Order: sequence, then C-alpha cells, then structure tokens
Amino acid sequence: MNWLDAAARLTRENAAFVLVTVLETQGSAPRDTAAKMVVAADATYDSIGGGRLEFEAAAMARQLLADGRAAVQTRAFTLGNDLGQCCGGRVTLLLECFPACAFHIALFGAGHVGRALAVILSELPCRVRWHDSRAEIFPPTVAPNIETLAMKNPFEAVENCPPAAFYLVMTHSHDLDFELCEAMLNRADARYCGLIGSRSKAASFRGRLRKKGFAAAELSRLTCPIGRASIRGKTPMEVAVSITAELLELHHHATAESPQSPLKTS
Repeated sequence: MNWLDAAARLTRENAAFVLVTVLETQGSAPRDTAAKMVVAADATYDSIGGGRLEFEAAAMARQLLADGRAAVQTRAFTLGNDLGQCCGGRVTLLLECFPACAFHIALFGAGHVGRALAVILSELPCRVRWHDSRAEIFPPTVAPNIETLAMKNPFEAVENCPPAAFYLVMTHSHDLDFELCEAMLNRADARYCGLIGSRSKAASFRGRLRKKGFAAAELSRLTCPIGRASIRGKTPMEVAVSITAELLELHHHATAESPQSPLKTS
C-alpha cells in the first residue's frame, strides 16, 4: 500500500499515524526529495529508502505516536557519520504526527435535532457514532467522521461506544431514552451524559433511576436540559448549536492542559 492510500485508510479508521517526508537531500541519498512513508503503531507503508535511515525514522515516528499529540518535527542525518550507510550524503526528514481523534460523540436519535447536530458535527474534528432504532430515517449519505448504526439493543449500543465519549440522548421514545440513560450512567468512563428535555423530564427520569438503585452522585452526572442556557432559540438548528457549544466548551476545557507540540528541529 502506498503512503497516500495508507494515510487515507488510517484516517477513515481513526488510527494515529506519522507521515515521514524527505524534506531535503545533499549529495548521495537513497531517495529524492518528497519521498514519503507512513508509520502506524504496528506497520509502515511505502519507503524513504530503507536501511538505517528508515529504521531511525520509524523509531522517531513511534515515539511521537506514543506521545499521543499532534506534532511536527524535523531531523537531519549525515548518512555516513550518523548512520553508517554507504551513501555519503545528508538527508533532512520531516515528521508529521496525526493522532487519533479523542473527541468521540455518541448521538442517539435521528430526529430533527439529531439531524441538525449531524450537519454541525460533520464540520468539527470529532468522531460520531449516530444511533437510531429506525435505520430508514438516516440521511442517504453522511460525512466521513460520522458512522450510522441501526440500534437494536440500547444497552449493547452504549456498551460498544468508545471510552470517554460524550453521550447525547434524543430519541423518539421516552422509554428508549430512559434505557439509554440507565446504560450510559452505568459507564464510569462517560465524559458527558446528556438528555434532551425539560426540567420535569429530568426530575422524572432521576426519580425512576433512583428507584433502580442509582446513587445521588451517579444521578448528578445526568445533564438535562442540555445546551447553553444563553442560547434560547427553539428551532432544531438553534438547539443543535446550543448543544454543540456546550460540548465544545467541555471538550476544550478537558484538553486545555495538552497543547499541541511545537515545531522541533535537530
């Protein structure tokens, strides 16, 4: 698989990778400027010339992958002195790390607000698992960062969501909403448990969940109503904007202490 196909596939699969590019050469070098390879956690694709240079590049790339952050790094090698290669030239490499997306949203419900949310989320750096029990209600095409899933069992659907996801519940059925709330509150790793509805719906659901044995601390994790209170519009798109604003604020607050790595050269 060439580097371009590999990068496209890994992006679709939300798998982290590093793109290694021969940025500059001087004298004899195994590959010309702009040669590329992709390094993933367990494989490499394409080549920048093989040998010790490629081995060192892959090791550097996997260190960037282990750091888990977006990063850009350059490194220059004198092939003979630094690596013992018979090529006597000098090669400068550019390494660009593309981490897996850590902003996961589990959206339950493909009604008016759910569809408006999908439009907004399609333009954001997030991954969305979009569930509904009515497979036919999904739009015919969705953005590459959105996966549509026909939900048969709400507990199983929640169980299969990725860790540290943001949950949004807005189905066509109160009973289904309740089962989803029960399932997501059982996940200790949920970053956000959001239920669309009024304060009276929230009180009703918390009362029912309390009877099922949920403690006050667990019930406090259920957010209902959802969205920013300062955005008072009631159209589906206005509600979707309000919800997205709340999610972005929470997500960016959680990642504020993990800035992208600066450009490094050596």
